[in-house]
Amino acid sequence: MQRRTFLGGIAAAAVPVTVAAATIKEMSATERAEFHANALCDAMAELSPDRKWRKAIDSKNSFVLVVGDARPVAAVSQE
Repeated sequence: MQRRTFLGGIAAAAVPVTVAAATIKEMSATERAEFHANALCDAMAELSPDRKWRKAIDSKNSFVLVVGDARPVAAVSQE
């Protein structure tokens, strides 16, 4: 593989990250909080898949709460 081909592939692979970063910058603060709270719920679901994760964003009192509710045993065994 030529160096130019390799560098071109790396540049093409970096485009989605750049586009995603630009999109996040265009979001309002409320939209960014929602985006990051959802990302945290997704990460927590990977860490503890036995729980159902939800979030509450309270901008009036300045906090975000992520809660892992216990799932019924039947729901966990079906996955």
